[in-house]
Amino acid sequence: MKKKPAIKSRLRFWLWSALFVGYSAAVAGVMIDAIGDNYRELSTVAETTTEAAPEQRQLGAAQVAALYRAQSATPLVSLPPGSTFRVVWPDGSSEVVRIVSQADAQGVEVVDGSQRDAAGLPLGQAELQVQPVSTETPRRDPSAMAEAFRD
Repeated sequence: MKKKPAIKSRLRFWLWSALFVGYSAAVAGVMIDAIGDNYRELSTVAETTTEAAPEQRQLGAAQVAALYRAQSATPLVSLPPGSTFRVVWPDGSSEVVRIVSQADAQGVEVVDGSQRDAAGLPLGQAELQVQPVSTETPRRDPSAMAEAFRD
């Protein structure tokens, strides 16, 4: 009799696990790493960074999206208009790009404010500096502690 509830609880666990993993994969979105050899060799991608002109970034992102679609198992369905993806440029900087049209050569637009440098920080933000702190415990006056306990 005790085996039946154990099987139900295991089944319930695996069902929820499968739903969680499926939902996480669907929400995660697409990230295209232009550092790879197949993307790095594209003409407008080779010299593109987040600090390049917006037109160059658009053309580079459009080339990356076109190659991603061509290598996909479902090229007509992958990256439909309105979808976004993060492109990581060869220098390590990245930004989010929105697909506007699959038919146009410049069918992408860069999402403003999504640019990150190679360290992952938003552009223009200074890196946090860490100052060393003493780990020595502070000295306590025993007479002051004794007075606190008397009260």
